[in-house]
Amino acid sequence: MKLLPNPSLTLFPFFTPYTSKHIFRPIKVSVSVQTPPPDFDFRNDIASESRAAIAKTYPELLDLADNGTLILVQKQSFGPVPAWRKEFVEPEAIWLVGTSHISPESASIVERVVRTVKPDNVAVELCRSRKVQFFIQTKFGFREI
Repeated sequence: MKLLPNPSLTLFPFFTPYTSKHIFRPIKVSVSVQTPPPDFDFRNDIASESRAAIAKTYPELLDLADNGTLILVQKQSFGPVPAWRKEFVEPEAIWLVGTSHISPESASIVERVVRTVKPDNVAVELCRSRKVQFFIQTKFGFREI
């Protein structure tokens, strides 16, 4: 058996896809979504339309609109449905309720809006730390509650 002179310095040639030189070509990107103008003030423009719509439909929720907790986005604000999504039916309105984490006050605000509006669907967005609270640890791992 023939020994190599110094095994720690012996290099074996091998190929990896990342060792070759990459050629980057600029790509042309087109975006169909128009950005708002630079002077667009989201809070004032959307909030005033939202408050007016809430005053017409559910005036009992105006206090939540006034303090910024409740925003109503109506269908005419969405724009046209793309041709490739004709089967998609947009909701007439999207009610956004902004609360900070889970507290009795936040829960009562959400309950109040849901009982008043009676929406077809409700979606909840939770931060990662709050999502964990919906699972309990068992002897065999975590289980959804």
